[in-house]
Amino acid sequence: MKLDYKKFLGQIMHTKQLVIILLIGIGLMVLPGLLSPRTARETIAKSVEAPERRAYEKELEERLSSILSTLRGVSHVSVMVTLEDSGETYYAQNESSDLKNTADGSHREDNRQSDGSLALKNDAGGGQSPVTLKTATPRVSGVLVTARGVGETGVQADVIHAVRAVLDVPAHRVQVLEKA
Repeated sequence: MKLDYKKFLGQIMHTKQLVIILLIGIGLMVLPGLLSPRTARETIAKSVEAPERRAYEKELEERLSSILSTLRGVSHVSVMVTLEDSGETYYAQNESSDLKNTADGSHREDNRQSDGSLALKNDAGGGQSPVTLKTATPRVSGVLVTARGVGETGVQADVIHAVRAVLDVPAHRVQVLEKA
């Protein structure tokens, strides 16, 4: 039995090429996940914030519906509020500054600089969390109101003015429609 080395070598090379192509394909599928691990964290963060955001939307809708139904000529009010974002949280940053003595003996602050790192506080559980300066509520991107009685121009204008006053939304982002 004689082995044909050229044929055998050709089969091995063909197999190596398939394996290499397969490994390259797997690498291309896995690589985006390795390069952007923030994506997974952002997805988790959004899913955590979504219930709070929906609860805030619902509270706005209920309160606005309640107040609009008290307007003269307006009844059976339904409100839908959409939010532009989930709000913003502002964190304290570590800062350093140089104090200089002046000729009259007082101190003057000079060269205040932030190193870009967050100021941390110790939690009760032994961990650390960033120091929150303030949390801004989410911005409203649009409001839809359906109600009976808003077919009259004056009543519709009153509803739009009320929504604008309460939510600080421009008029072009408020839609008021007559309910069937």
